[in-house]
Amino acid sequence: MDVALVAEIVNIHLPGHGLPVQKVREKFPFLRIGCSVHSIAEASQAEGSGVDYVLYGHVFETTSKPGLAPRGVKELEEIKAKLTIPVYAIGGITPDRVIDINANGIAVMSGIFSAENPKEAAMHYFKKCKEKTTNGKIL
Repeated sequence: MDVALVAEIVNIHLPGHGLPVQKVREKFPFLRIGCSVHSIAEASQAEGSGVDYVLYGHVFETTSKPGLAPRGVKELEEIKAKLTIPVYAIGGITPDRVIDINANGIAVMSGIFSAENPKEAAMHYFKKCKEKTTNGKIL
C-alpha cells in the first residue's frame, strides 16, 4: 500500500489477513481495495469489510504452491453466486483453462512471468479472454 500511495496508484490489493480494510478505507477513501480469499467464508467476510473485489485461489494445481491441493472451480462459482462484488480467479490458470472459469476476471503470474516471451504469453491470455466474452459468457 505504501508504494501505491507514493506512486499515486488508486488500486491496491491486500492479503487476506492484512491491514483492516475499514481502517484503510477510512484513511484513504479514494482507493479501490481488493483482497485475497481462499474460501466462501473468507470471501463473505471480505465483502462485508468493504472490499471492492476478491481474488480467489488457487483454482488449479500450480507450481507456485507445490503439494497444496487446488480449491477448484466449484467453490469459485459458489463464491461468485453469493457475492455482489467482482470475483477474480488465480492459480494454475492456463489459456486453455480460461473457458472453464466462471469469474469476473483472472490473474496470472507463472503463465506470463515464466514464459519465454512474456508479452506474447500475455497477449495469448488476452485473446482467450476475448474469445470467451464473444461466446456469450462474461469473464
